[in-house]
Amino acid sequence: MKRYAYVSLVLGAIALICALLIAGFYMMTNPFVKMNEENKVRDTYTKIYSEYYSSEDVGFIEDEKGYIKKKDIAYDKDGNVLGYIYTTSGKNSYGEVSLMIGIKDEKVVDVEFLVNTESFASTVNSYVKSNYPSSSDSVIILNPYQGNEEIYVDSLSMDELDMIDTKCGATFGATLVKSMVLAAITEAKGEII
Repeated sequence: MKRYAYVSLVLGAIALICALLIAGFYMMTNPFVKMNEENKVRDTYTKIYSEYYSSEDVGFIEDEKGYIKKKDIAYDKDGNVLGYIYTTSGKNSYGEVSLMIGIKDEKVVDVEFLVNTESFASTVNSYVKSNYPSSSDSVIILNPYQGNEEIYVDSLSMDELDMIDTKCGATFGATLVKSMVLAAITEAKGEII
């Protein structure tokens, strides 16, 4: 009986020491993790609008599917409005995707990933980067209604967004991304989602 008590005490002491080490490590690294997350968000804002200086949180936006988590107005150094930045998030059976979507004049300016845990993440990322413009380059879209003729666009309207074929190896992830972009652009137009 003494032997079991001794083993239990030793194992309990080891567990307590491990728990204290983990808690201490968490307390030491948590401020750095938060700072890195804030820097990532700020860097993403700058990717979307190269002239980005500051933003103002518009507040909670409610959409039917719950994709939109945050809406910001982006400003340049002189206080001019650059456009909106929507932070969206969605899940399906393959994982979670979080995006930042830049919208100006009711058109998509850029889409950037924050989180992509889809099991086919690289395919989804490739799909988005090939179909949505970044602030630094144009995008080629194959138009299915004109014999797959290449169309160059600098930003996407709702009609152009509807023409994008999301049937690819990552159909579910691409459809999720498209749904989040549609929710953001619909809200930006002031339409009921």
